[in-house]
Amino acid sequence: YIILIKTMKRKASSGLYVALFSCVLLESFGYVQLSFAKSVEAAILANNFVYFGGVANPLFCFLCIADLCKEKSRKLLAIPFVVLTISLMGLTSTIGKLPFYYKTVELIQTPGLSRLVRTYGPLHFIYPTYMCAAIIACFGVIIKSFKSKRQVSYFTSMLLLGNMSLLAIVYFMERLLHIQIELMPAAFLIMQISVLVLLNRINSYDMWSISSASISESKKFGFVLFNSKGKLYGSDSVARTWFPELNELFIDRQIKSAHTEFLQLIQKWISEPNFKEVKYFERDDKIIETRLTIVHTKGKYSIYCINLRDDTEQQKLARLMQNYNNALETRVEEKTSQLAKVQNDIILNMASTVESRDANTGGHIRRTSDVVKIFVEHLVQTQKFPQLTKEFANCVIKAAPLHDFGKIGIPDMILNKPGKFEPEEYEIMKLHAEKGSVIVSKILQNSDDIKFREIAVNVAHFHHEKWDGNGYPNKLSGETIPFEARIMALADVFDALVSKRVYKDSFGYDKAFNIIEESCGSHFDPVLCPEFLKCRPQLEALFNSYGD
Repeated sequence: YIILIKTMKRKASSGLYVALFSCVLLESFGYVQLSFAKSVEAAILANNFVYFGGVANPLFCFLCIADLCKEKSRKLLAIPFVVLTISLMGLTSTIGKLPFYYKTVELIQTPGLSRLVRTYGPLHFIYPTYMCAAIIACFGVIIKSFKSKRQVSYFTSMLLLGNMSLLAIVYFMERLLHIQIELMPAAFLIMQISVLVLLNRINSYDMWSISSASISESKKFGFVLFNSKGKLYGSDSVARTWFPELNELFIDRQIKSAHTEFLQLIQKWISEPNFKEVKYFERDDKIIETRLTIVHTKGKYSIYCINLRDDTEQQKLARLMQNYNNALETRVEEKTSQLAKVQNDIILNMASTVESRDANTGGHIRRTSDVVKIFVEHLVQTQKFPQLTKEFANCVIKAAPLHDFGKIGIPDMILNKPGKFEPEEYEIMKLHAEKGSVIVSKILQNSDDIKFREIAVNVAHFHHEKWDGNGYPNKLSGETIPFEARIMALADVFDALVSKRVYKDSFGYDKAFNIIEESCGSHFDPVLCPEFLKCRPQLEALFNSYGD
């Protein structure tokens, strides 16, 4: 029942499986009580428990199979079974009182065991007829679902159908062969174990169910699940829209025919699970990114998920940026400043596009860019840092909007979580630094300004490193952290402190500057940090001017 409770919390239709399990439990309880009965009345009561569970069993088994097969008319089809179930329960209640279902009943007691001997009445035929009809109906629903190529679990459907067929076979064998030993309890035990295996299997798919229900609504994400043996576990409607060949596959069956490039990619991932290449497919006017992740691993057995994402906007922006970079090579020197302005505008727009996905840090790009500009201009005036040339300063200011570019690769469910991250979510979030460096490097790969490209990549990659080596992603320390990243770190943290986030209120200026001062030599460069504190008047005036 622990498995049942866990499943009921996560799957809306799990009540059917719980009801099916309860029917089996009720039947088993009745047989146990029957074997210890000391009187005819006690034996009849125990026998009624057996029948109450037995007549409801086919009904819930049919409903479970119909639910798995996504049979839309299952409620209508279940009406005759409900009527028969109620009628049979009423008939079994007459045992020992009226001769309609059992004409006579007799209790035979042997050492350690009691057995009920009965003579069937004229209406007893309803039960075996009911069992046969239920099995035929279940077969019909499964065959119909397979013919219509629905996303149905072959294993689960056949397991339920096999269990009900086993009960029917054992039931008829006992009656036709007049076996003196009750075999039904053994059949019920097998069915209980099977149902528990089934519920545990359904429970293992919870990540798939929750993700598919919550994320696929955006129509920009899709999923395909399969295991290391090549069996398909399922796909959502978005994935089947982008890749219609998925509609031809059966759940719990191996993917054998790879007649499309996408199915060939799945087979490659099955044979080479360490193959991490991200592939892109063009579907109509969309560019779909495919990426493989491991959902669950147990021993040599693994479940893989292909994450599909509509990457059209990002790809178009990247191509647009590439076109602009190519155009820069053909322009004459007098157009350099104009083209540089266009490039800066594109960078800002792209950064804003990325930031628009993050509902928790609105305006962060604009504010940190302004802070970097004030801070860098102050550092240039001090003339304490020989490496901070005018060219270097301009590159740092221009690169500031790109520091969080890697968030484009963080899932929306984590990026827009309305609260603090769980440890595993935070680990995923930390990947944005490395992802950002890769994306920025790719976008600027054809830029003539090699210095700017280097600084932009370093700002994106290392702005979360700490002076004492406790930062991420590479745990760099001291002067091994690029100078531009140490500048960006101060601006990034300052904005986080004085701005309101979903997990905290904004701090006052006194508290924010005190935190930065206390972090000199641990989080921040001990030489740069005091210079940043000298910018307090300009920074306060800047943030007061925002009015938000």
